[in-house]
Amino acid sequence: SSGINAEYGDSNCMWMLPVTLMSILGSDPSTSGIAMQYAPLLLLSLTFNFWVSHWEKYNTGVLYLPWMFDIAQTTVVALFLLTGILTPAGLKAFFSQHILPLNTLFYIFIPLGFLGSLVLSVYNVYRAMEAGTHKQTTFAGVMRPWVSYILLNLLLCSYTVFSEAAFLAHPRVWTIAYGFSFSALVCRLMVNQMCNTDCDTIDPIIPPLAIAWFLGVVVGIEPTIVITVYSVFAMASFFHLSYNVVNDICDHLNICCFSITRKRR
Repeated sequence: SSGINAEYGDSNCMWMLPVTLMSILGSDPSTSGIAMQYAPLLLLSLTFNFWVSHWEKYNTGVLYLPWMFDIAQTTVVALFLLTGILTPAGLKAFFSQHILPLNTLFYIFIPLGFLGSLVLSVYNVYRAMEAGTHKQTTFAGVMRPWVSYILLNLLLCSYTVFSEAAFLAHPRVWTIAYGFSFSALVCRLMVNQMCNTDCDTIDPIIPPLAIAWFLGVVVGIEPTIVITVYSVFAMASFFHLSYNVVNDICDHLNICCFSITRKRR
């Protein structure tokens, strides 16, 4: 159960990395910041690396280290240390004068992160299929997790386009909605992998998200209100999922969470 908590914690901390990067860089492109319109792309690049590694585990049964995710974490730590030494303005000036503007570097590394993690994961899945150790026997089974992942990103990322003013006014609310939705999605995939069960083609988080998208984009209800209500729902849904999974495992093993002692009958 402690391992489950650690994995769930990783999925929830991971989407916060772009927020910390934006706090260093800012959102003014003229000062090496990342324009707020591109912030979802930064978030997507990090969640993609995390997602691909767990999709790979779902198909191979082995969790290879998601190097791109680890590199991102190390980069954030290094940038914070340098910012503390040089100040944000000094850090931007150093990179602009001696290497490249920080925002340009991120625009370069984002597609490389997408490509690198995907190629490695596809190769590992292919090797598992060649060796006969893969978990899924059909191509549809291999690709099933991608249906919900693609729908999640299409709905949330298109929301920032159709409701751009609301997103630019409250980007943190959208980030929370995306983060907890993604965490719920990937954590259910972890449970499917550990239990050797097939994941849902349409994850339970997708229908409520589709309703929120319809209300905000098509019906025309105030987008800020819609995304705020949905973010609260996504947060509650994630905590409900986490509690139930850990509680079920503890009951099955007759143990207490964070303890190796058995419960008293």
